[in-house]
Amino acid sequence: MPSARLFQPALLLTLLAMIPDLRSEPVTPATPSPGIQVVQIEKQPWYEADDKAVAREIASPRNSRAQTLSIADIIIPAGVAVKPHYHKVIEEIYYVTAGSGIMTLDGRETRIGVGDAVVIRPGERHSVRNDTAAELRLIVTCTPPWTPDCLIFD
Repeated sequence: MPSARLFQPALLLTLLAMIPDLRSEPVTPATPSPGIQVVQIEKQPWYEADDKAVAREIASPRNSRAQTLSIADIIIPAGVAVKPHYHKVIEEIYYVTAGSGIMTLDGRETRIGVGDAVVIRPGERHSVRNDTAAELRLIVTCTPPWTPDCLIFD
């Protein structure tokens, strides 16, 4: 049986060369069809928390047809730590899109960076700290949807 080669650099480069350069294409806002809602993230307001992390909702019951889920874009500036907290019923997923930091989950710490996802179950105390000089950016999903009164601080 011939050995399979999983990674073929020449083939990958050939395929990548066939993809059009989308950066040169103008970006136009989505024009939704009737019955389809499109939330334009650039039009969503930013909110700053007491700990200086900033967030804007991508989609939630407050700005869309979403009923059982919320998704937010969160920026944690350099040197900022989100105050430790937990949620009684919310399950969260933190997905890192830029930067890195330290995730604390029920007293255990680990470094997180671009491409990492952390699942936080209801009742787990958690915080994230940006210990770098660059911003840490996350996409955070919550189910049921996040509300300001769902945060329980120690």
